[in-house]
Amino acid sequence: MDELSSKYLVKMVEEDHIYSALELADHLPYTVIDVINEAVKLGYSFDDINQDPNLVTVNT
Repeated sequence: MDELSSKYLVKMVEEDHIYSALELADHLPYTVIDVINEAVKLGYSFDDINQDPNLVTVNT
């Protein structure tokens, strides 16, 4: 994920309180899996990463 998209991901989680990986991916030119991978790199965690990726939510 490019740096600008990564910063936008952080803004959406921290300021806009969007926690659904699916909804985050809708706002970015990346897949749900890309969003999950980037969120992990940024230090976010998930309740159950083994569930359907479309249902995964970010923990802050």
